[in-house]
Amino acid sequence: MNPTLHMRLLGGFALEHQGAPIVIASPRLQALLAYLALHHGEPQPRRRLAFLLWPDSSEAQAQTNLRTVLHRSQVALPAVNQLLHTEAQAISWSPNHLVALDVDAFEDALHEGAVAEVAGDEAAAIAALDRAVATYTGDLLPDCYDEWVQPARERLRDGLLDGLARLAALLERRRDYPAAIAHARRLVRLDPLNEATYLTLMRLHALSGDRAGALRVYHTCATTLQQEFGTLPGAALRSAYEQLIAADTPAAEREAALGTPLVGRDAAWRRMQAAWQTAATGRPLLLLLAGEAGIGKTRLAEELLRWAMRQGVIAAMAHCYPAEGMLAYAPVVSWLRADMLRPRLRQLNPSWLVELGRLDPELLMGRQDLPSPGSLSEAWQRQRLFEALARAVLAAQRPTLLLMDDLQWCDRDTLEWLHYLLRFDPGARLLVVGTVRVEELDGAHPLAALLEALRGEGRTVEVPLGPLSRDETAELADPRPMRASLCRDRGQPAVCRRDGARRHRGYRADDERSAGPAGAWHAEPGAAGGRPGHPDPSAAAGRTGGA
Repeated sequence: MNPTLHMRLLGGFALEHQGAPIVIASPRLQALLAYLALHHGEPQPRRRLAFLLWPDSSEAQAQTNLRTVLHRSQVALPAVNQLLHTEAQAISWSPNHLVALDVDAFEDALHEGAVAEVAGDEAAAIAALDRAVATYTGDLLPDCYDEWVQPARERLRDGLLDGLARLAALLERRRDYPAAIAHARRLVRLDPLNEATYLTLMRLHALSGDRAGALRVYHTCATTLQQEFGTLPGAALRSAYEQLIAADTPAAEREAALGTPLVGRDAAWRRMQAAWQTAATGRPLLLLLAGEAGIGKTRLAEELLRWAMRQGVIAAMAHCYPAEGMLAYAPVVSWLRADMLRPRLRQLNPSWLVELGRLDPELLMGRQDLPSPGSLSEAWQRQRLFEALARAVLAAQRPTLLLMDDLQWCDRDTLEWLHYLLRFDPGARLLVVGTVRVEELDGAHPLAALLEALRGEGRTVEVPLGPLSRDETAELADPRPMRASLCRDRGQPAVCRRDGARRHRGYRADDERSAGPAGAWHAEPGAAGGRPGHPDPSAAAGRTGGA
């Protein structure tokens, strides 16, 4: 049975009966109808209604007032009389008239979103929460000052604040930063004295590459708190502000914001963000992305690196290579030479700088006042080198993310130092991210010993990456609707990026009659780029994926 009555209480009172508006000028009658609508599941005793609507009158006078309002409404508004079922002791909605109430729609959508979140259906949760916050067009009966309204008004407003916060978090998790920012801005407008809302909005602006917008949010918060309380923002907000101030130049910021969308890695991305949140609160961790070659490990790790850099986090990346497997500390030296770490090294105590000079002699150039480092002949000297390296990467005393790609080729000395680093300062805000090809690991590999030790200490988060689904593979290879291709069945992001790039430049897979085992590629007549029959070596990867 479809509702015959539509009532709006959020943002003001409005009533429609079968599509026709009903104008009710009496504030008391509006309050009576609103209360009955909010409790339409049960009859309301006349005595209670009289007391709620006329709390300052005697019981007899309040009862008289209630009868007067009902009588006048019956005379002036016959349609209202049809909506109510009146008895000697109680009043309720007529069972013949269903009421569609915006408050019910709002709370139902909030509940639906919460259920979808618990079930892990983010798309459904976002749709429900988006519907809820759109329904909330204003506070409950803003022109009514009855005491019974205030608790319900506060409860609904708290529901809106919670819904906006959850919606912004879900959209942030899906990297839809513009939509998340819109909801976070509304949250700030509704709750302008809550520093946590400003911190969320700052982070979202930074993640979207708008560092200037993030800084404006901080200054708005500082001004508001100064005007209202005469205080400064708290430590968390000031720390975020300082990170943004110390971040790279706008050019580097724009480069960091160029990441393309990820496909099919939402669950892995959530675990990676959770690992970062744990590490950023002062618990050093190793985050390991494991999978076969070309599955997308490096692409995903680099996205996390960019995501962190846009928030002003100290970040550096190093690669391991098969030829360097016996070259000690080569990836660590790459970290020390990173733009975000290098300037801080010369601020270290000279004794630690000498130790770093063992691996990177350039640090000692022009420092005739420092002795040359000796050979590492004693165990204590190696211990001192380990401490110097740890102090170097943690010198900024800020949240730090270090990425090491292809750990299966990492030397034993570096792996042993990584174990030392993760235990050096138990309160360090440090996340080490590593990628590894699982097919190249065995029980005798030095990385296996490191992982076993870190698992025992609770200092590792392992995220295995498998092939993409057929639909995700198709989306990755070509964002346009496309026919089934060989790439659908591979499920490897790196392969599909290559295939997608070629397709965009006019390449096609041969049909079944001429395709080789891997699928030969030819240029369509008149296709841009490359000579006929030869792939264009300059073809850029199309969408997302990994290497």
